[in-house]
Parts: sequence; structure tokens; C-alpha cells
Amino acid sequence: MREFYPLIFATVVILILGAAEVLLLAFLNRPWWNNKRLRIASWVLPLIGVVAVALWGWGEYSGRDWLAWPGAVLAVVTLVSELALMISLPLSGCLHIANWILDRFVRKRSGKARPVDSNRRAVLKTVAAGLPLLAVSMGGVGITRAFAGVNVFLKPIHFDSLSPGLNGLRILHLSDLHLGHYVRLDDLEVVLAEADLFKPDLVVVSGDIADDLSQLGDAINMMNSLGPRLGVYACLGNHEYFRGLTQVKRTFERSPVPLLIDQAETLDACGSRLLLGGIDDPRRMRGADRAFFKRHIDQCFSTADSQSDFTLLISHRPDALDYASETGVDLTLAGHTHGGQVGLWGHSLFESVWPRQYLWGHYRKDGSHLYTSSGVGHWFPFRLGCPPEAPVIELRSS
Repeated sequence: MREFYPLIFATVVILILGAAEVLLLAFLNRPWWNNKRLRIASWVLPLIGVVAVALWGWGEYSGRDWLAWPGAVLAVVTLVSELALMISLPLSGCLHIANWILDRFVRKRSGKARPVDSNRRAVLKTVAAGLPLLAVSMGGVGITRAFAGVNVFLKPIHFDSLSPGLNGLRILHLSDLHLGHYVRLDDLEVVLAEADLFKPDLVVVSGDIADDLSQLGDAINMMNSLGPRLGVYACLGNHEYFRGLTQVKRTFERSPVPLLIDQAETLDACGSRLLLGGIDDPRRMRGADRAFFKRHIDQCFSTADSQSDFTLLISHRPDALDYASETGVDLTLAGHTHGGQVGLWGHSLFESVWPRQYLWGHYRKDGSHLYTSSGVGHWFPFRLGCPPEAPVIELRSS
């Protein structure tokens, strides 16, 4: 039943947004509502979305991926279009109302019937029509960018008093692959091939690996086949719980890749001791409180080597930085946020709204560093100014 939750959620959202779209047209955009074709289109859009979700669900149930994939993509196109209309139709409605008020004002002031200003009306109508078209077009661009490939790049982070054996160490950070409809094993293969050019010494995976658990085993083996000298390690994300934790654990137990759940291991990096820990996830979508991270980070490092030269924490949630910075963790690698999926100039567009959520990029607090990846994949394929990524973190001495 758990696998059908996204289908139920998508259906409900499509119907709610569709109803809102019809109301916005009927009450704020009467000139368009009076157009029969536009009125019919307003009813057809949510119906297309419901049909798309039905195809998606039937494909999932019957194991027909050729049916599930286009259904899932069409459902996303419907959702994004409805969201674009939800944003733009109120603005268009304001222009229509302003045009009506100006006509009334001019006629009342002249004291007699007076022809409307055709130029002014044409400008307002053009702008009003342009807003929904622009919004829907931007939505289309965001969907297209989600399938445009993953940005694999070298990201140097400088540390004070870095041990010589760790200077230049490269860590491939994979997060939020969400293997399933929108990201496949072929896509992961391309990412790993590009990452191999940077010769990473260590690979860490910070959760949400596969929404289709039938792909999880192959994905783990592909990552391990990269052959980094310090190995491959993973931690849990909330989607591991959503999709079935028992099956996830069994898959990792049969693989050569350790799944760190409040556990830590000491790795030998050219004579330097690298302490690597991975913590559990709070499961729910909203963030965890400080008590959660205190409990799990303390448990993770409770039996760890206190003489390590560098401490690396993998956590699905970037919120871990607040407590990790107090416990001597040098670097935390996290994901989960997808960068808000909308970015501007290399930062999440929502950074100013939620500055303590550490949405995307490099952060520093009290000498402790964090890199939040925007993720390799997505469960909702929309990216605007925030491309999928797989950074190769290089430790450097300041």
C-alpha cells in the first residue's frame, strides 16, 4: 500500500489545484471564462492529470514500466502547469479588474458614454495573457532541466590544521538518487563514469537511494565497482523508511557496502585516521529537532576512536550541522532538501526564507563545515537554476 501513497497524494493535489484554477478563471478572469474553449480547457487540465496518475498507478501495479513512466511524467507536467496558473492567474485577474475599473472611472468622469482607450486595453490584455504563458513556459523549462543531466564537479573545502595524509583527499558525495521513474541505473552509470575522472578516494551516499527497491542492489554494486581506496559507505534517508526499511537493510547486508546507522568506522588515509560516521533519519518529511541529532550523533561516535585526525559525518538532513559543530565534527555531508529545486546565482531561492535549513551548498559554523547537495535525482522532476549534482569534495589545508 505504501507505494501508492504518491499516487493518492498526486491525485488529491491535482484535483485541488484544478478546482482553484477554475475558480480563479471564473471570478478573477471573466473575459477568459466567457471564452468557451478556455473554459473547457480549465476543466480538461485536471482530468488529464487524473488520467495520467491512473496510467502511472496501473503501470506500477502491473509492472509495465512503459506505461508507468509516461503517466508519471504527464502527471508532473499537469501539476507544474496548475501551479504556474495558480501563481499567474491572480495577477492576470488584477489586470482585468484594473482595466474594468479604469473603464468605469473614465466613463463616469466624462458624464457620457465614451469609447474606451483601445491602446490601454490592448496593453493590459497582452500583459494579462502573457503572465500565464510565461509561468507555464518556465514550468516547462524546469521540467526539461530536471532531465538535462547531473553536474559532477570538484568542490575544494579548506580546513585549518589538516593532517598531511588527508590533504587532497577526494570524496564523491552522492545523495537523493531516487532511482525509479525519473532516474535510472543508466543515469547513475553516467554519473559514476564522470566522477571516476576525478579519482575519488571515498564514496559516501547520504540517503534516499532508490524509490524502486528492485534497483537498489544493482546501484550499490555499481557504486562499489568504482573502487575507491577507502571504500563506499551509506546512511539512511526518509525514503528508505517510506519504501521499506527491512528490504533496504537486507539488500545492504548482501552487499559489500556498509550501511551506517548511528555507527562509525576509522579509515586509514595515508597514515592519517579518518573517522567516518553515519546517522539515522527521523523519517518524517519535516525537520528533526536538536534532541534527535544530539541523541543519534552521540550514539554514532560513542565508541569511536577519540584520537582521529578528521571526523566526517554523513547525515541525510543538513540540520545536523547545528549539533555536529559542537561535537568536533569537521565535515558533514547531507542532502534531502534538493536545494528547494529552484535556485538563483548558485544558492537556493528559498535561502532567505529558511536560512537555518542549509538548503544548498557550502556552510560553515564554529569551524565545522557542511556541504548540502542538491541531489542526483528527484521524486518530483522540476529544476530551475538548481541542477542535479554529484560533488567531489576535496579536502585542502588552509
